[in-house]
Amino acid sequence: MGILKLILIPAAVGVLIAAVWNLIPEKEIIVEENNFYGSGKVRSDNTEIKPFKVNVDQSVIDDLKNRLLNARISHSVLEDSDDFYYGFNSKQLLKLRDYWLNKYDWRKQEALLNQFPQFTTEIEGLQVHFLRVTPPKSYKIVKPILVAHGWPGNVFEFYKFIPILTDPKKHGINSDFAFEVIAPSIPGYGWSEQPKKTGFSQLACARVFRKLMLRLGFEKFYLQGGDWGAIITSLLTKVYPENVIALHMNMIPAMPGSNFMGTFYDILGWLIPSTLSSEALQKTHNPFAKFGVLIVETGYMHLQATKPDTAGTSLNDSPIGLAAYIIEKFSTWTNTEYRALPDGGLNKKFTNDELLTIVMIYWTNGNIVSSQRFYREFFLDRRCEALAKRYVSTPTAHASGLNELYDRCPIEVSRYSYNVTHYTEIEMGHFAAFEAPKPLATSVFKFVKDLE
Repeated sequence: MGILKLILIPAAVGVLIAAVWNLIPEKEIIVEENNFYGSGKVRSDNTEIKPFKVNVDQSVIDDLKNRLLNARISHSVLEDSDDFYYGFNSKQLLKLRDYWLNKYDWRKQEALLNQFPQFTTEIEGLQVHFLRVTPPKSYKIVKPILVAHGWPGNVFEFYKFIPILTDPKKHGINSDFAFEVIAPSIPGYGWSEQPKKTGFSQLACARVFRKLMLRLGFEKFYLQGGDWGAIITSLLTKVYPENVIALHMNMIPAMPGSNFMGTFYDILGWLIPSTLSSEALQKTHNPFAKFGVLIVETGYMHLQATKPDTAGTSLNDSPIGLAAYIIEKFSTWTNTEYRALPDGGLNKKFTNDELLTIVMIYWTNGNIVSSQRFYREFFLDRRCEALAKRYVSTPTAHASGLNELYDRCPIEVSRYSYNVTHYTEIEMGHFAAFEAPKPLATSVFKFVKDLE
């Protein structure tokens, strides 16, 4: 505990310094209109929109099975720690490998992935993959929404979420409008091309996603995101507010110290819980405890933000290593209490098929390294940090997951960074659309309806 105090006290001082620093007026932030992340010399984009289907060559599947058969899981769990506190439990990993080899059917999952219309188009030198799903013709009012994923996820996270957005009445949500959903894969993730040059940050991604929406004919649109998706959509809203009707997030990118008043109420809510409107957060809110969580649970972030190519090489070579690295996050980030369980509580919210399909999308595209580089680019592009000061006047909603590891931000804090017009708390963790698609979709519909 003494060591933790030595870490948290300087962290608290750092938060206060950061809050004061944020009182300094924002300098001009220049965001270029175009860049080029493709291979070779700069050239014009091919703006054609091409249909796409997932079709993995059988040789890739055969190679995967051989690697799984020969996977070396030579360590055993500690005799007094048969849980997930040291990471992915090796007993559970052996069970998962057996399921992967003998029961998991990639072709069945591939058909599931292909149930929605998919396309690719070239933007800033990269082939960008996206889903475009339209509602039934019975809906006379259709609103465009871009939904953005994060790491270690991909667009598969939205496969239970999209049908609710596009046909709410079918899923028990009373709404006279539905959404046309655009769900792009971040370049370097899923089936979007990997950037070939440095500098593809979340700000660059926001610009690319805006260009995608404009190319599809949407001058104004709604946004929804969590994890990197929340940061991308937030940046898009800050830099291009004229295009965004409203912003819905299940993670508010407002860390302690991001602005002075927010930090003041963050600390006040900890010292005097009754100042918070959320009864749930009155019992648990502690802005400085967030740093303790970050120390314990973000080792992956430090690796990916510094040496992604080194960290990712072994993951790109070992499917069982990749599965352990990725799926462990679906335990802890869904509910920290799941760390105490031998199976990590993985099947409490997700099936083995769902978890392995997330992994398979990384494996079959060989892009775990490029997905990890996204972290390094975030910390190298100082404009992302500078834009944290910029207030978002666009109507904003926060669907706060009460089991979210990083983000239980009170509205008393977030309102100093965003024009929060809708706030709701949901029993869910980090992977909101994947875990709780209907409650999250309900929040989106209520937010949009209340704006009318």
